[in-house]
Amino acid sequence: MPKPSLSTVAEKKPRETAGSDAFRAFDFQVNVSMARILDLYRQGKEFVAVFDHHDDLVLFVGEGEDSELSFYQVKSTSELTWTAARLAKRAAKGELPKSIVGKAYYNVAQFGPEIRRASIVSNRPLSAMLAASAASALHDGELSVADLCADDQTPLIKSLEADFPGGFDKAHTNLLTFQRVPFDLDSYRATVLGRVVTMLEEFRPDFAACASPFFTALLAAAGECTGNKTKSATVEELKERVSLSRDDISRMIARVQGRAKNLVEWWPSVHEELVGEGRRALQVQRIKNMCMSYANARRAGEMAASELSVAIRAAIAKTPVDGMDSVLEAVVALKAHGLDEPSTEPYDLQSAMIVELMETMT
Repeated sequence: MPKPSLSTVAEKKPRETAGSDAFRAFDFQVNVSMARILDLYRQGKEFVAVFDHHDDLVLFVGEGEDSELSFYQVKSTSELTWTAARLAKRAAKGELPKSIVGKAYYNVAQFGPEIRRASIVSNRPLSAMLAASAASALHDGELSVADLCADDQTPLIKSLEADFPGGFDKAHTNLLTFQRVPFDLDSYRATVLGRVVTMLEEFRPDFAACASPFFTALLAAAGECTGNKTKSATVEELKERVSLSRDDISRMIARVQGRAKNLVEWWPSVHEELVGEGRRALQVQRIKNMCMSYANARRAGEMAASELSVAIRAAIAKTPVDGMDSVLEAVVALKAHGLDEPSTEPYDLQSAMIVELMETMT
């Protein structure tokens, strides 16, 4: 069988798998998948990640002859450990393959031994004895069925032989792997968000402020790629419907970074300037509260705030604010355009101008 490519993945009809609803709800599976592609992005590698199609995650890493195709079956559990017996356990009903390890091997059977791995990934370690060891131990790193001792290999191989009558090749056990990922079931989203922060800080320290919107955008993009089991006619169709690539992640980062900063992000610089001008703590807090009130009213579409926003932005367009270093200096310049002070709103003209100026400049 020739080395599989993205065309091979597109041409084959995926095995039906459960869990699409949970995946779209941003569960453990999608976060583990996101963490894996973020690691590849940080490493500077080219990749195409296919979600919930053939397996929970399919990764095509590299280009041309150096590319690698890996399949990941993501399993979360509240039990302490995995064992060979648990991975080999076969369901009483349903179509073949009936075991967890069999569903992983299905990808070897479909795509051939030229794939890089067919892996089971979980939040809990595997309790097993390696062929070169004298005792059983818990294993966090990636290891293959071929690495296990005969006693642990036996139930796995028997289950695979039952799942693939006449079609299982023991020589391929080196492609079947297990790996624990360090994500707790109660905090995995926070862990992945932390990785997003680290990645963005590597670009530029202040980009960390984009972490939350980027995380949300990535969750949404991954969710849109799930639940579609239709065979793709072309590689382009496969990429469009169920995958994300390095270029997709780069565009997502650029979009998030290009957005206007919100009040929480730009307020520290305004606070510093107000304090430098001699404003006391309570005065500064009142100004911040009015800025927040204005931003909330404008976002809610309140008429007074919307009309004031249009007027202030028109004044900004007529004022050379690009050459000004002080937001308070710019506020004075804008007042020269005869803007009206709000009469009954929980914000004043100055706070509204600060918000519009900072959003325009950032």
